[in-house]
Amino acid sequence: SLQINLPPFEERIDTDEVIQAKLRNHFTDFPGVSFNQSSSGVSMGMGGNPIDIIVRVDDLTKGKLIAEQIADVLRDKTVFPEVTEPDITLDDGLPQIELRLDRERLYALGLNTFTVGNEIKAAVDGLTATRYKEGGIEYDVVLILAEADRDELPDLDQIFVNSQVAVRVPLSNFASYSKGTGPISIRRENQSRVIHVTAGALPGVKLNDLQTKVQAAITAAIPADDDVIIEYAGDYAELMKYMQRFALIMAVAVLLVFGVMASLFESFKDPFIIIFTIPLSVIGIIAIYLISNEPLNILSAVGLLVLVGVIVNNGIVLVDYTNMLRKRGYSLHDACVEAAGNRLRPILMSTLTTILGLVPMAFFPGEGSEMTAPIGKTVLGGLSFGTIMTLFLMPTIYFIMNRGTDKWQAKQNARRERIAAGLTRKQAQERQTGAASVATAKMAEPATTKAPFASGNIILEEEAGL
Repeated sequence: SLQINLPPFEERIDTDEVIQAKLRNHFTDFPGVSFNQSSSGVSMGMGGNPIDIIVRVDDLTKGKLIAEQIADVLRDKTVFPEVTEPDITLDDGLPQIELRLDRERLYALGLNTFTVGNEIKAAVDGLTATRYKEGGIEYDVVLILAEADRDELPDLDQIFVNSQVAVRVPLSNFASYSKGTGPISIRRENQSRVIHVTAGALPGVKLNDLQTKVQAAITAAIPADDDVIIEYAGDYAELMKYMQRFALIMAVAVLLVFGVMASLFESFKDPFIIIFTIPLSVIGIIAIYLISNEPLNILSAVGLLVLVGVIVNNGIVLVDYTNMLRKRGYSLHDACVEAAGNRLRPILMSTLTTILGLVPMAFFPGEGSEMTAPIGKTVLGGLSFGTIMTLFLMPTIYFIMNRGTDKWQAKQNARRERIAAGLTRKQAQERQTGAASVATAKMAEPATTKAPFASGNIILEEEAGL
């Protein structure tokens, strides 16, 4: 392996991704050599491989053949130009000798596999017969065949096994052997043998599109087999798994925020109006990632979790001030309009200070910025759009949800006044009808009495003139 240390971030001419791309162009200069690049920096995925295909099979020879076919599919640059360095976790095995026992002859000679195995192990690997102690130090005394008697394959015929029937039986009487290879290591996951086919991806590639493309290509190229199970892992699968966990965390966070606001407002309706801005802020998050042409990752979910506790602040200020105006006697419509106008400046000031403070974190590159930039962009985009929704949409939602409450409250007040006056519902309706008739008559009276009254004034003026 070759490790390359880059200079400090301020002194770098190219990023680590550009350097890897330049090195990748020279891999073909070394035929027969397999290269695999890795970076110690922070991965935008889950720190693993963007592509990870798991082959579950009991027969490793068959599994390796299928894994090689999958790797060849990924190496086709005409189909997958965005895939880099496909690799298989199962390496070529080391040479080994496979010993096959004729069990019928073995049992006829009064032997068993355990006895034969121990005899071969003692002859080839040695057996500790005793220990020799000198000067307080113990030394193992190992009995083993001489190296000249165990370095060639035919030497196995010279190994004898003690039997109760035939005393000493040579190994060649009941065993045959052949040369082969054995795996260096066998990986097991969920109690089954697995082979991983891994590959990288070029920067900026959308993992969901790449995962779908890889699955379609492998399904078309690899025939189905009952003894082989192909599963898909990688960064995209890990991202989906962690997103499900974050969804549960988000739900708990929203419930906690809702509970705190409900206890402060002493109402379930006002917190619901404020919480309504959280899903609307997702529009701003998606928009800022589309503008910056960057994919969502696990750190974006962390930023969304931070946004839940920040975006509700403006809504709390607006709803609390609207409730205060209504207690002062403002009508529902006037309270909504007045609150949105009066709270416009403080809401904009607090939001702008937060957004301007997040701009360097979200857009200025630097060492470790890949860790902080997604969080900053998520909070910035969601807070910007959420503030607009707070100023324009929240008063409308407040008006709609409280309009029915005001009508019901007016009916309750009228009912209390009727009961306090000792009137029945019919008497109250008759009194209300009579009051409406009197009001109508009073509105019409000035129009009918004005002319005679004016003429009377004229007559008085004429008499005074005489």
